[in-house]
Amino acid sequence: MQSPDKEIIRKVIAETGTRKEAGNVLEWFSSSMEGQQCLSDMLDRDAYLLETATASDLPECPSDKIFSTISGKMRRQTLKARVLRLAAVVIPLAFIIGFAAYLDTELQLFGPVQYSDLYVAKGESARICFQDGSEVYLNADSKIRYPKKFGWRKREVFLEGEAYFKVASNKRKPFVVHTGDSHINVLGTSFNVNAYSDEDVIQVTLDEGKVIFHTPQNGYSIVPGQQVVYHKSDGKASVQHLPNATTESLWKEGVIYFHDTPLVDVMRMLERRYDVSFELRNSSALKYSYSLISRQPSLTEILDELQKIAPVKFKHEKEKGIIEVSLVSKLVN
Repeated sequence: MQSPDKEIIRKVIAETGTRKEAGNVLEWFSSSMEGQQCLSDMLDRDAYLLETATASDLPECPSDKIFSTISGKMRRQTLKARVLRLAAVVIPLAFIIGFAAYLDTELQLFGPVQYSDLYVAKGESARICFQDGSEVYLNADSKIRYPKKFGWRKREVFLEGEAYFKVASNKRKPFVVHTGDSHINVLGTSFNVNAYSDEDVIQVTLDEGKVIFHTPQNGYSIVPGQQVVYHKSDGKASVQHLPNATTESLWKEGVIYFHDTPLVDVMRMLERRYDVSFELRNSSALKYSYSLISRQPSLTEILDELQKIAPVKFKHEKEKGIIEVSLVSKLVN
């Protein structure tokens, strides 16, 4: 069959083509040597680019250069084409046909993307397993939006809240986590994201692998044990090394962990964890910070532990779901 116009190929690869255009391109991939070689070249090139990408230039594939190369191959009906016929075992025709059918019918790449939304309420947590083998643990008061089936070129989700990702490696199909005006490019790794929409700071902490955190201004590549902290209000970000980065994700195991954590942050976390509200009676209590670790504690247990650390009193009115916070009276001047 006649080779498709390069602009049509571009649209189909970018998942913006019509079903008819997608069908023509897929047929070309499956029924001609040039089509098979085109597909192979694109996949190999994308894998190479993703492996060598830096924080500032993670590629958008494919490029014009790819298509100029493809077009040249389409025009050459010479000895090289005969060699391609002899090397057809590299990509068997049956595989390409099956691959094309899978893309079109199973993944539904060329129709409207269908999304699912999951909200995890306060006091709850959840775990999702995607069809590619990736896993996501969601903390309380978090929401994730994800496609029912991942596309051909990429895997992307949208997060508001806190989540721990264990992403299955696929160099040809990068995993992208959107967090408002920022996003994270992943090649197969484990990391924690704290990105609540009502908080100014987004934190990304890496346990294994490599991620690149993109803000509207810059990109930040981090390695295991590092954390990038981004302030949405002024667009500033920094990368820091953590002595024990895994403590950032202990929440997924039911562990409460504070390390020199200001009271205001302690209250915010406990509100989400136990679905309660704090009422501050004395603002002087906010000067205290807390360090503790406790596995699967009840609310009463954790409040008792906090009262041992600083002269701050927590009075829990269970019927109202309210906790009054005040200084211990004997220390008030």
